Amino acid sequence: MTANNLKDVSRFTRWVNELDDKDKSLDPLKRKSKWILITAFLFALFAISFIWIPSGKVKPQKVEAPLAGPLTSAPTNTGRSAFELPVDSFENQLKTYINEGTYDKK
Repeated sequence: MTANNLKDVSRFTRWVNELDDKDKSLDPLKRKSKWILITAFLFALFAISFIWIPSGKVKPQKVEAPLAGPLTSAPTNTGRSAFELPVDSFENQLKTYINEGTYDKK
């Protein structure tokens, strides 16, 4: 790195780059074993964290509903069901065509 590049790069980035260069200069077997140990340590730390840090305790409590005001009844006969879809003219024509075809066969 030149002096101009050092001013543009943060101290942390330079530190990481130096560590990366040192890591690349290691013997491949030592480098692999080092990363296996680091990964195993982090996984063990993760697994142990479930044992050492207890989980939150849930206390079952009955939730009381708020008191409702006076009940009003909804209209019972609105004409159409909410699940009934409007029929378009093409569907009506198709039904009549199908019915006419079956009538001719009889």
